[in-house]
Amino acid sequence: MDTKLEIPDGLTEEEQVAFVENLVLTTPISAIELLALQPIHTLDPDESDRDFITEADWKKFRLMNRFMRMQFVALGDPMDELRWVVATQVILDDYAIPLGIAQEQAIDSLLSAADYLCCGTQYDINQCTYVMSSVEYYKTLAAYKDFIENMPSDLQALLYEEYRAWNKLNKARHNAYVNIVRAGDHYSALPMELEGMYAVYVEKRRQLLDIEKQIISANKTYSLQHPVVKTKDWNNYLQRLRDKCESDGALVIVEDLDEAVSTWISVRQKIARHLPPLAATYYDNLTADYHWTITNEEEQVPPMYM
Repeated sequence: MDTKLEIPDGLTEEEQVAFVENLVLTTPISAIELLALQPIHTLDPDESDRDFITEADWKKFRLMNRFMRMQFVALGDPMDELRWVVATQVILDDYAIPLGIAQEQAIDSLLSAADYLCCGTQYDINQCTYVMSSVEYYKTLAAYKDFIENMPSDLQALLYEEYRAWNKLNKARHNAYVNIVRAGDHYSALPMELEGMYAVYVEKRRQLLDIEKQIISANKTYSLQHPVVKTKDWNNYLQRLRDKCESDGALVIVEDLDEAVSTWISVRQKIARHLPPLAATYYDNLTADYHWTITNEEEQVPPMYM
């Protein structure tokens, strides 16, 4: 389950970044072509009304665009996305080290560039939220990678399996939300709300990872917060989704979600069997609460993404 990045010796810093952008993400195109993918609507340095933006700000915009374009190439295979995390850490260092700041501060700089968009049109604001949700996704995948690599070696293969299952579940869940739950909605701020909900999904998972780490490492107590989802409850939820479907393609999305949830729970049950009895109980409780959250769609888009 190798997610490490090996960079050849003798490359300049810029060549190292180009290597990361071009090769780590398993794309055959050149680095220049890669940077042309999925352009984010950022500020044009030639616009006369943007003279107040400093050269340092433009560097933030470049970092933001590199981050977003690299993500566009990497999205898909869960393990490629963990390699995207490593690649992103390289470009964050490429920005941060000359300034003497940490990676987390580089992320703050990236987000501050996105903040400029919030003063523009609804399209600009939608794009700002897209950047924010992408950063939340990066943080969650980085937390996943750190979590797994710091767990006992005999658990790591199963934890990578759980990560892949959650990755697919997360995408299936959001796909259902976008194409079934919100399928009939059409207004200019909808993309902002959809990205905001995606950010909620991944931020919630990152918070639970910290609890899981404590359960496995220190036998942290975790009691059920919600009723356990019974088979009939889950089937009723799926049927409510099916009732909203307007095409065969939408029905396939429901089945994909059902399969993704089933696979994820099955993997977590395997992990629980490798834990001491009390830790296994706490771990199963966490699984049950997450399943309840999916079934009840309790999350709301928070104000920070609106």
